[in-house]
Amino acid sequence: MRRSSIALASALLIGTFPGLADAVTVRSIDRPGKALAPAARDVQWSAAATCDLETVAAVSRRHPATRQLVVLVTGSFGDTYGTAFVAVRTTGGEWKCQTPTVGARFGRTGTRPLLERRSGDGTTPAGVFPLGETTAWDGQRVNVFGNRPDPGVRPGIGYRDVRPEDCWGAIPNDADYNHLVNDEGCEGPDDEWLRRFGDVYSHAAVIGANMDPISGDDPGEIPYAAAIFLHRHSYESSGSTKPTSGCVSVPYDELASIVRLLDPTLDPHFAIGPRNFLRR
Repeated sequence: MRRSSIALASALLIGTFPGLADAVTVRSIDRPGKALAPAARDVQWSAAATCDLETVAAVSRRHPATRQLVVLVTGSFGDTYGTAFVAVRTTGGEWKCQTPTVGARFGRTGTRPLLERRSGDGTTPAGVFPLGETTAWDGQRVNVFGNRPDPGVRPGIGYRDVRPEDCWGAIPNDADYNHLVNDEGCEGPDDEWLRRFGDVYSHAAVIGANMDPISGDDPGEIPYAAAIFLHRHSYESSGSTKPTSGCVSVPYDELASIVRLLDPTLDPHFAIGPRNFLRR
């Protein structure tokens, strides 16, 4: 079985954080010209943004090592519409909104807790998952990939420019399941040839749901999920947004902002699912 450096998300609840740089005043990366609030050390937030800090606080109590949350929330498990924002915890322990709250789309059949879903059922896995990491077929470490050039990810985030050979395996109990393999065009019916998705995968952050060592790529392992990303909306000809097959999507500008904000020193996690579920 292939190994990536991240185990099943539910087991990852550890981590410490070194001291950061002295206080600075920074500019907003998602709204050029808008000043962000002065922040303790290099943690930055938007003074003008509002977000659901009550849900953030509830998630944080269960994941105390995490200092950055990408919150992707719906009203109920059946909803395909929801919202997205990023929050950060300052060195003083206070949570702040890093981005405004924007509309998001979820799986075509809603969301479902990871251990209750199965690959291909059309739901987005619900739960709290780390930023995913995998090793591509050519040895590159990947946290974010894209059919557009790197938008300016932080040091320590592995960004991959999609190659013609890149295929994300999604056939349950196959050795390629939930791995980025060399298979131009992708032969498997459920596999994803990344180039084919064009600007929908302009940038895509890997959500660490069901990663190795127990990912469903061996006989007998349960295939909970494969190819779960945060990516750009897909649109109908009318201009309305489409639900996803199991990922979460947001508008392009907001996606690029989120990707640029992901900070490996803050142990970023994705909190996904209905608000009451996340608050427990």
